[in-house]
Amino acid sequence: MELRTARIGTTAAFLLTGAVMAAWSTRIPAVQDRLHLTPSGLSVAILGLEGGAVIGLPVGGALVARFGSRRCLRVALILYALALAGPAVAGSLTLLALALGIFAAACSVVDVAMNAQGVELERRYGRPVLSSMHAGHSGGLLVGGVVGTGAAAAGVSPVAHFAAVGVAAAVAAALVTRPLVDEPRRPRGPALARPGRGLALLGVVAFCGFVLDGTAYNWTAVHLRTAHDAAPGVAALAFTVVALAQIVGRLAGDRLALRWGRARLVRVAGGTAALGAALAILSPGAFPALAGWAVFGLGLAVIAPVVFSATPGASDAPAPVAIAAVTTVGYLGSFTGPPLIGVVAGATSLPRAMWLLVAVAVVVSALAGPALHRRASGQ
Repeated sequence: MELRTARIGTTAAFLLTGAVMAAWSTRIPAVQDRLHLTPSGLSVAILGLEGGAVIGLPVGGALVARFGSRRCLRVALILYALALAGPAVAGSLTLLALALGIFAAACSVVDVAMNAQGVELERRYGRPVLSSMHAGHSGGLLVGGVVGTGAAAAGVSPVAHFAAVGVAAAVAAALVTRPLVDEPRRPRGPALARPGRGLALLGVVAFCGFVLDGTAYNWTAVHLRTAHDAAPGVAALAFTVVALAQIVGRLAGDRLALRWGRARLVRVAGGTAALGAALAILSPGAFPALAGWAVFGLGLAVIAPVVFSATPGASDAPAPVAIAAVTTVGYLGSFTGPPLIGVVAGATSLPRAMWLLVAVAVVVSALAGPALHRRASGQ
């Protein structure tokens, strides 16, 4: 019963994290308009977000290794929810970048703590359970996106929207983190993980997985609009389709990892993502392309959870420190992937640029064996 309630609590934490992030993402245009930011000014603010995220990961690894994932997740998740108010009330570009940096740094600590808690629960269960917890994050993005879109359509100000979501999420965070478990005490290890071969390979797979994930949420809707002249409502379905496909894939991921092993699962996942992207690019219309992006979402769904699950066995560093290292590399993928698509699209065309997704997914499939073979099936 203790493990079950802890698993539910961790899944709920993933959901809250996704919902809070979606609240910010859906109201970016409103914040931009309020501060009269040009596209370049908004890019500067986003740099603050990305910088805070990268800085927060090693800090999160050290904190979780020192104090445990349960305590760190409870505090960081509450702070993350409340930090959502910062971007809404920032009165200048500088303050917005600072507020986003704090928001993202708290999110990074939450990421490390959630995955460390999930890995500990996997150890206690003796079987994969982390993928289904990650489904909560996809569900949170979906729910938060719907709420944010509704708030924007109803004319609710970002201040009121963020305040309501932040307070509700903070209260929920205090409740859902109560049943979490503590890791067994271990001798204190290094604050940073050494980049050995196993950890480096997992980092590359994480980087590629985050490139796919970041591009899915940033470019699939644009692809439908650009390549197929889809109506705004149809193009917006791309986000929903990918999120729903990820939920389905992640809910099935634990059983598939147990049946096939981690290496085979990620090999198939990479191939599925490559096939889905190719189908979407070659599709003659918007709705067949949506089907392709759904297949793509199914494939990319399990890559990150499986990599995080395997990370503690790839390094002598404490699990949170190793997870932070791999997550840092993954975040770099999410930061560089979408802009790279834009650059290549500007030089050629967006459909041609999207073929990069096929290539990256093939790399994931090819590296699955070397990166995960010795850590298959939860070993």
